[in-house]
Amino acid sequence: MRIAAVSNLLPPEGRGGAEAYAALVASTLAERHDVLVLSGSAAGDVSAPVASVPALPELADDARLTKKLVWHARDQWRPAVHAAVTKRLREFEPDVVHTHAVQGLSAAVFTAIARLGVPHVHTAHDLSLLCARASMTRDRRFCGGDCPSCRVQRTIRGSAFKRHITTLLAVSDYIRRRHTDYGVVDSEHATVLRLGSTAGELRPRRTLDDKALHLGFLGKLAPNKGILTLVDMFRDAPPTWQLTVAGTGPLTNRIEAAAREIPNVAYLGHVSADAKEAFFDAIDVLAIPSEWEEPAALVGTEAAARGVPLLVSDRGGLPELPEARVFTACSVESLRASANWFTEVPERVSEISRRLISRHDEFSWATHMAKLESHLAAAGATP
Repeated sequence: MRIAAVSNLLPPEGRGGAEAYAALVASTLAERHDVLVLSGSAAGDVSAPVASVPALPELADDARLTKKLVWHARDQWRPAVHAAVTKRLREFEPDVVHTHAVQGLSAAVFTAIARLGVPHVHTAHDLSLLCARASMTRDRRFCGGDCPSCRVQRTIRGSAFKRHITTLLAVSDYIRRRHTDYGVVDSEHATVLRLGSTAGELRPRRTLDDKALHLGFLGKLAPNKGILTLVDMFRDAPPTWQLTVAGTGPLTNRIEAAAREIPNVAYLGHVSADAKEAFFDAIDVLAIPSEWEEPAALVGTEAAARGVPLLVSDRGGLPELPEARVFTACSVESLRASANWFTEVPERVSEISRRLISRHDEFSWATHMAKLESHLAAAGATP
């Protein structure tokens, strides 16, 4: 197949999970297919040719409100992007176009694809077709996307998207339902394709004979990730419990301070490669305490693929993660009770770990890619 992939940015310039996924998918597909990546990045960590299209500069998390409003207004539809994507697709003549996050490229990506009538598969990593902030969350609560900027987003970007979509692949059923409920795509053209994990060593977890529990957190240190609630729970957690935090972000300084103040909290900073595997090896349970409409959380799949049980909040697609213990988001009490559940039966963690390991193939990158290629091939064969 000839596959054109579209992503707003590529790593290392693009630091989000959607950008990392798009690069890895394109690199994997390029081993067997002709792949061209269209991106706001001129180059990136991807083993496929990259053609640059004009993207807006990234919007900083701490940007002023007026700057955010102007940025999102500019990002609705951009003629330069429409022209550039149309030109690149005409030259490459793909059998199918696979799009990812287009924040910064605007709905012009979708109008260009519709103009040429090329089969179009879109992976929905978040709610950016429906919500300007991509999260539908305000003050740690689901807001429904009723603010004026979100209505504009759905009117322009959502309408451009549904003009020509062959298949929408949602990373969770929660994300699929949000898109169908808001009428961006009909249910016949939307399906769930859960994330896959690259290889990691399978290590069954231990039996908790002494009621000791080692929780881990791996991700961006930001308020919406629930890390502050998790740390607050450890201010009066049992002394046999431990928390290891890995990652960086706006709250790095606060987490470093908490690790100095609370004896059973440790902070590792950014981890990757062997250090990341050592992190997974050390913990009993991975906590994902998100306080926004988390689409799926790749780190949850990475943990499950390694046999690590999960403790997750009830937001977005997190409850769909395999064998996950769910607690009420933003609640220290609910989080503590759910964490304690793992210690009530000594064999509970090890039993969950064994079940996850027995299902390892479900979470593997090879399985994920086989399903993705099937969807791309089916779309490419559409008259």
